[in-house]
Amino acid sequence: MIIFAAGLGFVGCNTSSEELEYEMPSSALVKSFSLSSDSKVLDNLDKVFFSIDLANSRIFNADSMPYGTKTDKLVPVITTGGASAVELVVPRPGQSDTTYNYITNSTDSIDFSNGAVKLKIQSLDESVTMIYTIDVNVHKVKSDSLCWGSVAYAALPTNLAKIDAQHTLKFKGKAYCLTVFGNDACLSTSSNPATDAWVHESVNFGFVPQVETFRASSDALYILDLEGMLYKSTDYGVTWASTGKHFEYLIGGYADRILGTRNDNGKWVIVDSNGTETAAPSDFPVTGTSVPIEYGFPMSASRQLTIVGGRMASDELSADAWGYDGSNWARLSSNEPLPEGFEGVTVVPYYVFEENEYWVATKESIFVAIGGRAWDGECNDTTYITYDYGMSWQKASELMQLPSEIPAMAGAQALVFSSQLGSRASQAITSWECPYIYMFGGEAANGETYNTVWRGVINRLSFKPLQ
Repeated sequence: MIIFAAGLGFVGCNTSSEELEYEMPSSALVKSFSLSSDSKVLDNLDKVFFSIDLANSRIFNADSMPYGTKTDKLVPVITTGGASAVELVVPRPGQSDTTYNYITNSTDSIDFSNGAVKLKIQSLDESVTMIYTIDVNVHKVKSDSLCWGSVAYAALPTNLAKIDAQHTLKFKGKAYCLTVFGNDACLSTSSNPATDAWVHESVNFGFVPQVETFRASSDALYILDLEGMLYKSTDYGVTWASTGKHFEYLIGGYADRILGTRNDNGKWVIVDSNGTETAAPSDFPVTGTSVPIEYGFPMSASRQLTIVGGRMASDELSADAWGYDGSNWARLSSNEPLPEGFEGVTVVPYYVFEENEYWVATKESIFVAIGGRAWDGECNDTTYITYDYGMSWQKASELMQLPSEIPAMAGAQALVFSSQLGSRASQAITSWECPYIYMFGGEAANGETYNTVWRGVINRLSFKPLQ
């Protein structure tokens, strides 16, 4: 209001400055703006929230409406302070603009599809005319689609001419990609897979590693040799030393420990690098689990770890998620597991957006399960999600399923790294962090390793944040 008054100047003038009066053009202000209900266009269209920026004379919906929403026949609902004239000036490409008298024809449909519509409001005493621009924003892409692109983002990072096997993990904020061809091994590292700035180092293990058992705790890297001996590196993979401990399979790291399983004369036990052992439940997956996710859980003081799928001691495949709190294991998905068992399923923490009736989106944390090998040896091509840390699973929406360009696979690793989008600025938001999923390698049903890195993102996360 102060800005508007300053632009009007004085109405009257007296000898004392305290007696000066300003005309406050409240009748030229927009008090509210919305769209009339029309279920043929969009459910709850009348509840789409529009911001009114008086300082910059803008009206817009900050949360864009869904992709494909038609905006060529919308009926605006405008409230003013009692203006003498209200007009909508609609652009017509290649033609003269069309002007609508809102006071006499408030139910006329307006075409917002050709860009900003101008709203002219004249104050009650006709001394002031305010001109607003109205933008009805619609997503230009399917905002909740998990977009991977039609071609692989990159080849696996390595200095080897060919690749027999690979395993990639995240350690101390960096991606570590281990690749092997014959007797040669390469460990490539990057603080952000979005760049080509990978550092490649040849690795001399001094033994033959089981590449698929490459794992990390909070302070070290681990791997098994062909006999199941556990080796450890505390210098980022440069040198490796035997721990003297034997495992059949490595699950993954929890804090500064590494967890795994061992078969003691037909009896499976769950063990860790500190030497703690517990008998494995009969339905516990003793090999082939997903790489674990470690996270903070709102209802627990200790950090949690979740694994999905794998092969049980009975040789059956598990469809369950199991959780670990630092002391105990528990089956999480007893009521709603995956629809079938898989080994080598890829699980990654990520996000979806839930929209309320006002089309305002709320970001929700989820786990995403991709791929895996089924009982018949074929690779799963359906994506599943859980909203409750693995306790119940459901098929993801079609928008989150993998595109046909990505082959069904098992044994891939998915890591999340954020990239800076836009350009940096000191005040207005022109740059922001966008979390991308990078999916490394994976195997075909015949065991062939894919020499690919795929990158995916929920489209909405790449949009400029509201401000």
